[in-house]
Amino acid sequence: MALDTLDISVLAAIVVALIVFFTKGSLWGTSNSGNSTTVSSSGSRDLIEVLNENNKKALVIYGSQTGTAEDYAHKYAKEFQARFGIPTMCIDMSDFDYDNLPEVFDQVSGFKLITFFMATYGEGEPTDNAVDFFECVDNELTDLNGLKFSCFGLGNSTYEFYNAMGKRLTQTLLEKNATMVGELGLGDDGAGSMDEDYLAWKDGLFDLLKDSLNLEEKEVSYEPSLKVTEVSDLTIEDKQVALGEPNAKYTLRAC
Repeated sequence: MALDTLDISVLAAIVVALIVFFTKGSLWGTSNSGNSTTVSSSGSRDLIEVLNENNKKALVIYGSQTGTAEDYAHKYAKEFQARFGIPTMCIDMSDFDYDNLPEVFDQVSGFKLITFFMATYGEGEPTDNAVDFFECVDNELTDLNGLKFSCFGLGNSTYEFYNAMGKRLTQTLLEKNATMVGELGLGDDGAGSMDEDYLAWKDGLFDLLKDSLNLEEKEVSYEPSLKVTEVSDLTIEDKQVALGEPNAKYTLRAC
């Protein structure tokens, strides 16, 4: 049965939607373009080296177990970058070493702020990707004078150790002479108010940042993550055109 133009359009839309859903933008989000909050590097674990390589002036770090803190961190990083025009890098806490964390503000020209998104796991424990970070901060870093940070914790008030990691990180950094910008955000999944808690914290922080860091807010414009380009010289009969059917090129690529 021949496919008409509408059928082809619907199939194409479904394919694109599935790609977006299953990859969460990873296929195009690793670009080193100016509006991306993720970076591609040589695999270096040196935080300062990668920040300078990618010309990033702010950092968002997440400790996440199930992906919720990661999602909020990426959402925040994109809006922070768009609203203030500051190139921002969003990273998994386990992807870098932090022995040179105290030098970030001195060795990265024009660096502004580090924001943490910290989930609490189990009985008040760090997420798997945050264990080494806390080991470093607790036992190796002694003086964080000059480091400016903000923090949003993700927890559940029905548990005994509610938002323990956000509170612990904040207390530890302050004890080591870091400067906190804004208040500790406490997201409560137990009350079903995580989104509201995040938005209230984020809006308050952004208002404060404009004054405390002398940031100029820019008009936020839509920045699409995916670009669709029409190729006029292809037809549905061409072998390289997929119509949604399984393709051996992909299904057998692991063999």
